[in-house]
Amino acid sequence: MQRPTSSLLEEIEDSPSNDSVRIWGLSGAGFVLRCKDDVIYIDPWLVPPDVKRTTHRTYPIPFAPGKVTRGNAVISTHEHEDHCNVATVKGIVESSGAIFVGPKSAVNKVVGGGLPESKTVTVAPGSFVSISHSFKLRALEAQDPYEPLAVVILIESERGNILHSGDTSYFSGFREIGEKYEVKVALLNFGKQIPTPEKPYYMNAEKVAMAARDLRAKIVVPMHWNLWQETREDPRPIEPILKSMSPESKFIIVEGGELLQI
Repeated sequence: MQRPTSSLLEEIEDSPSNDSVRIWGLSGAGFVLRCKDDVIYIDPWLVPPDVKRTTHRTYPIPFAPGKVTRGNAVISTHEHEDHCNVATVKGIVESSGAIFVGPKSAVNKVVGGGLPESKTVTVAPGSFVSISHSFKLRALEAQDPYEPLAVVILIESERGNILHSGDTSYFSGFREIGEKYEVKVALLNFGKQIPTPEKPYYMNAEKVAMAARDLRAKIVVPMHWNLWQETREDPRPIEPILKSMSPESKFIIVEGGELLQI
């Protein structure tokens, strides 16, 4: 894994056109994937938060969405602001020519914010979208207690499949996914157990390890733990639990601006 450079966007867009899949963290649930000349954004949030928010962003915005020139798709797992921000989506789509892919609630949100419907693709569990030569997308069932239309995203590539959990809770669907698909990299939400331990926004360390075990993931990357001050949680305690539950899984922390290459 590589540390961030002085200009993350330059690194992404000037990255060599080769067969490896490069995964950059944007902090929170945001990631950029590149293979050859194909680039996709998943759950990016690249503008300042609304001043009315009661939660506080801890990681700085890495670059402005309107400066993105390479992009095949912007993907949202669900319509919550830190996964589907209208200004971010419109900025990337307008500056790069990308399409927007997301569940109905997310598509309705960005179209309501001024994005042409012709630039969107609506998905639900079971949907398959061929984004580019390098990347194919499968929308899978999620169990997000705060967004019923949320989906889990599986990105298929020749270098292996990358799963993005969105904000789903741990549920039996992970086992079904792991039995049906090979998961090379699992990007799994993790954070402090608020607003209540009974109904938290994100999974805890044990649930992340359980999800990784069920998915049979080769590489496990915790996400979302570093975005909000109120939910920030050290992800390192996941590793010993993961070793116990899924000893073949490799645990890797990808901070904002860092690169994981497969």
